[in-house]
Amino acid sequence: MATTTIKAHKIRLNPTPEQEKYLRQAAGTRRFVYNWGWAEWNKQYKEYKEGKREKKPTALALKKQFQAIREKEFPWTKDVTKCVIEGAFDDLGDAFSRFFKGQNDYPTFKKKNKSRESFSIANDKFALGDHWIVVPVLGRFLMDRQQANGTLPRKIRNKNKYKRGLGKVNMTESLRFVVPHPSKKPGKRRHERKKVPCSSVKILGATIGRSSGYWSVSIHVEVPAESKVNTHPMVGVDVGVKEAAIVSDGRRFENQKPLTKHLKKLKRLQRSFSRKQYDQETKRGSKNREQLKVKIARLYGKIAHIRADAHHKLTTEIARTCSVVGLEDLHVKGLFKNRKLARAMADAGLGQLLQFFETKLQAVGGQAIFVDRFFPSTKTCSGCGHVKKRLPLKYRTYCCLKCTLIIDRDLNAAINLEHEAHRILQDMLHVPVPDIGSGRTENRLWRPCETSTDS
Repeated sequence: MATTTIKAHKIRLNPTPEQEKYLRQAAGTRRFVYNWGWAEWNKQYKEYKEGKREKKPTALALKKQFQAIREKEFPWTKDVTKCVIEGAFDDLGDAFSRFFKGQNDYPTFKKKNKSRESFSIANDKFALGDHWIVVPVLGRFLMDRQQANGTLPRKIRNKNKYKRGLGKVNMTESLRFVVPHPSKKPGKRRHERKKVPCSSVKILGATIGRSSGYWSVSIHVEVPAESKVNTHPMVGVDVGVKEAAIVSDGRRFENQKPLTKHLKKLKRLQRSFSRKQYDQETKRGSKNREQLKVKIARLYGKIAHIRADAHHKLTTEIARTCSVVGLEDLHVKGLFKNRKLARAMADAGLGQLLQFFETKLQAVGGQAIFVDRFFPSTKTCSGCGHVKKRLPLKYRTYCCLKCTLIIDRDLNAAINLEHEAHRILQDMLHVPVPDIGSGRTENRLWRPCETSTDS
């Protein structure tokens, strides 16, 4: 039996203003149902602790309770698809399940302007085309609006076809995972080259959400897992702030620093946003304030996309040319405690970069070895193995006074990570070790100390 894997393809949507109203209402309904279930869960769990209830609350029981009172107390929830209700309780049950397992913090109340607007759709409730997706109940919602406003055409030949056309939302691209036609040759254009041919594709569902002022859909698919044999050499990679990554074979990748480049514009927009009208009692601001809020969100989204694009290209190139990558297990949250480097650390996105390395190497049959965070990769000489007592950040060149090796400190750290990953594979995991990518032998020549002084 062939193994399968679950993947997702996120595509931006271009809804009309009328379609966006439905998407907002569906996301708001999902948030309301989630908050109702969260409050009811806390209430029932408190009663269970006090001995007033026999059973603990569950997401399924809360969903049945909500469905029983939905038509009478919350009839407006029927204006959107039922997938919104089911998805809200599924998310609630998953949140509490993760909390009791110790994976997440305790679930919190979802606020309107602070939580992400999103809702899920079951795989049998939506249709997918080349550059469009049919959102369930959207056509009926718009048709009722047209009838109420008097804009509905008098003569409609096929109401179902007309309703289906109203429910189509434009997508900027088609689904990437496709089953190729046996008689059709693959195209050479960009949108054809981006497609991933698979022997079978099963759509599991979709999630529509809004972030950075744009709507997008994430389509979840199940495709066959490919087993690949990676014969490329082994390398070590040192990630940092000055440069995004330094590979032990000599390659260097520039840190784009998107936040630093857009910081001046971001400050100007934030100052302008703080001067806009806002009523503390009603919690409402002017239209100019809301427009500027979207503009700031889109700028933040642009910064995040530039960073993610650079990280994707960086990790893809290394994953295609290396089989095993030695990385340092950084405590990213602890690095932010240095207030002088916190912004630069956040701009570098080291946590995201390490995550990309781990997932992409697995996809191509490689492996990411995370070396212990207390391993002195920077202070250790890659030539003789001598460890310095201290090496301040201002010194960018490593000078060993025992073997007279002079090397860039980041390249030295990358070579040491490569050697340590080699040792972990060979001594601890007992697996076959590929060739060293830096060109240096693992059995390093240990030279006698010429001087006993070190800094």
